[in-house]
Amino acid sequence: MTDSIQIFMPENACVGDRAELRYIFHPESELLPENQTHTDVPLDIPSFANQAENCQLLSASLDRFGTEYTLSLSLVGWKPGQIDFAPFTIGGHLLDLEPVEIHSVVEKTAAQGFRPPSPPLVVPGTTAVLALLAVFFIVVLSGALFALFHIPAIADFLTKSRAERLARRNMRAALKKLHALAAKKDDFGDKPFCAALQHILRNYFSKRFAEDFASVHTSALYEKISAICGGELTDGQDVLLQEILSLFTRADYIRYASETAAVLTPEEKDSLIESALHVVESLGGSDADL
Repeated sequence: MTDSIQIFMPENACVGDRAELRYIFHPESELLPENQTHTDVPLDIPSFANQAENCQLLSASLDRFGTEYTLSLSLVGWKPGQIDFAPFTIGGHLLDLEPVEIHSVVEKTAAQGFRPPSPPLVVPGTTAVLALLAVFFIVVLSGALFALFHIPAIADFLTKSRAERLARRNMRAALKKLHALAAKKDDFGDKPFCAALQHILRNYFSKRFAEDFASVHTSALYEKISAICGGELTDGQDVLLQEILSLFTRADYIRYASETAAVLTPEEKDSLIESALHVVESLGGSDADL
């Protein structure tokens, strides 16, 4: 082979720098097939492996440009001194690369020694940010520990809160229906009016106490509600139950009395509506009301 040229870049490569060695030559015969212009060269050939202590070979390739071939080696030197690859063959052709020099970092910087280590630079405001993050994590951790040790109490609180929301919603729905019935009381006959009034209250009681009141006879209302309250009623609760019984008893009488006896004046309709509103508002939206 003749007219070989070797180029090493950068010329003053130092330890840790990525460098490239190019060896350009013209072999006497072709090293690659006719339609191939590039191929990778294995990195495990002995000539490369023997230099593992001095450098790391990153890649090796062979390119053809007409009759000219270029061997390209990409490497990183590990220690100052020469890297001298032993002669090796590619495609039956011997390649003998010239040694390349790896310089030390001290030589590159023209320094006599390494400078003493400097303390790490702190970006302004970093301390404040770290302090805020520490406070945030402490608060989150404290909240997590509090929740962990109070899970039963928290679960009970959430259950009660949900029950109270549903009770208030049920109360508002019953009041809305009673007001609507009051607005159209003149459109109802006595019997339909009393039936609608009882239906609103029974539906309200069923959701308020989580018990079925749809088929509870008027005479059994006192006993059923008393049992729900634990069997012992305060004077106020007893008065409220008596009002409920009085309202349902009057409504039953109107519903099942003869046509001539079933007569409600507009004033009595208003009175029954007022009594129903008072019952619903008194039972209200929390368990403490009754």
